[in-house]
Amino acid sequence: MLLPDDQGTVRHKKASEWVLSHLRDSILAGRLKPGEPLPLVQLANEVGLSTTPVREALGRLQDEGLVVGDARRTFRVAELTLDDITDYYLLHAQFSGILAERAARSLSESDVSYLRTLDQEMREKSDAGDFAALHELNYEFHKRINSLAAGVLKRFVTVTSRLVTRRTYPDVPGYTHSIDDHNAIIEAIAAHDGEKARTLMEDHIKHVGEAVIDDLRERGWK
Repeated sequence: MLLPDDQGTVRHKKASEWVLSHLRDSILAGRLKPGEPLPLVQLANEVGLSTTPVREALGRLQDEGLVVGDARRTFRVAELTLDDITDYYLLHAQFSGILAERAARSLSESDVSYLRTLDQEMREKSDAGDFAALHELNYEFHKRINSLAAGVLKRFVTVTSRLVTRRTYPDVPGYTHSIDDHNAIIEAIAAHDGEKARTLMEDHIKHVGEAVIDDLRERGWK
């Protein structure tokens, strides 16, 4: 049983992780613009938290290059460009392609069956317009394939996954159409065709990136 202080630590950690994901998604979705100020107290009030978890989240986003701060500990959104976002997707495509190739060699029949189940559920959620549930399923789909990552590759794919996953704002026009790529990826994995699985996965991530770039361009990014 957790002691009261430990419970507070757990709640604090969860709050910090939540606001971190929320702010990261807000930046990558274009809700927070490049150069936009990020006033600590105002942000804390908006999300209903104390300033401590918000400050921690901003510090971590600074480490990720999405936020910049100064000596006075004031923060603003980094001057990201469409080229920066494109590079995130290109890097993630490379790492994801390698893992899809390994998945074709290593995933069991039960793993493949699970991927097929997720694919079917994603199509149902897409048809129903439930984009939040769709993106949670999509996250699980890629997580299962990426579960083979270890060591250096695991560290890098974890970083790039955060930069291309928009679970808070899953409404990019054209984003959901990318699930049409999943069936071919699954079949390549099931057939143990690593080269094909790698190519299909790389193309899939790039397709998603193209939809995101188009969306951000519509929002005024350059």
